[in-house]
Amino acid sequence: MAHDAIDSQQLTKILIRLQAGGALTLLLMLVGFDLFFPSQYALKAAVHGVSTISALVVGTFMTHRAYFLLRGAKTNYPSLRNWTLASTFLNLLAIISGNWIYMRYRGQDGPRDWILQSVPDFHNILMEFKEFVSLFPFPLMVIASFIVLYYKNTLHIRHDIKQFLGIIIMSAWFFIMLGFVSGLILAKLRFV
Repeated sequence: MAHDAIDSQQLTKILIRLQAGGALTLLLMLVGFDLFFPSQYALKAAVHGVSTISALVVGTFMTHRAYFLLRGAKTNYPSLRNWTLASTFLNLLAIISGNWIYMRYRGQDGPRDWILQSVPDFHNILMEFKEFVSLFPFPLMVIASFIVLYYKNTLHIRHDIKQFLGIIIMSAWFFIMLGFVSGLILAKLRFV
């Protein structure tokens, strides 16, 4: 009885898509509950949540793609270009929506005031760090988008540029993850 061999590349694609789809579904359900929170800022929080979760999921997918770039494996460059541009856009959207909700965070009787009264070390260490680290993914993804657009069809022969691109994408994901986790901690401590 002969079995068809499982194509490892197809299996990898299926697993990545299932992982991203499952994470996106679970995380968007979490954001959906923000809309029921009794706050006049629930919509702003939900928009920021959707944009950051989308940036995280696409960033995670891009990190899977970066692994192949670092290894020098064959890559679908038109697809890489589209995903890089999408990741850049989603990171910009996360920053814009973050600044939109940030006004409430720093406003009178906002979460910042409560955190400073209750756990000042948390704010002085983690939140000051988060405010800046959350901005890093956007310029990194702009650089990645520029590289993909500039080198176009010659990227496959420039292994040094491919590896640099992979490092940039992985670095962006690292900063996305730091900002996301610290944002979740903030939301758990005190919702806007």
